[in-house]
Amino acid sequence: MLKADAFLVVYSVVDKATFSRADQLLNMLHDMDVSRSRPTILVANKIDLARSRAVSSQDGKCLACTHKIKFIEVSVAINHNVDELLAGILSQIRLKREQSAVQGVREPSSSAHWYKNRSVVRASMKARQMITWIFGKEDSKFKNCENLQVL
Repeated sequence: MLKADAFLVVYSVVDKATFSRADQLLNMLHDMDVSRSRPTILVANKIDLARSRAVSSQDGKCLACTHKIKFIEVSVAINHNVDELLAGILSQIRLKREQSAVQGVREPSSSAHWYKNRSVVRASMKARQMITWIFGKEDSKFKNCENLQVL
């Protein structure tokens, strides 16, 4: 895992268990402190199965924002957003490498905890999600996690 250029964590929007597993994997990546120096993208797959959807788009965005990573919804079956994902992976790798060269990001260590308490961040994101739902205006934090062309 330490030699990976990027991490893609994929879950199915029709299976809540895969979403929970994605959350566990993201926690593991954060605990290993490898997601700071390498791009990580949360990928929601099977969005073509809208009637069977068990995980909302907002839940995916909230999880991505909580972990300070990127998010995209795709459907491999109908080739929706697959090209955007592939181009976004390359963009994220380039941007992270440029950032690392400028800032001199240190190597990952298993004991480093550079992030805030994730439960507090998640509660904040859930509150933002509720405000978005009530007022109908999407928060800029959610929009930023979907733009794969910027860090």
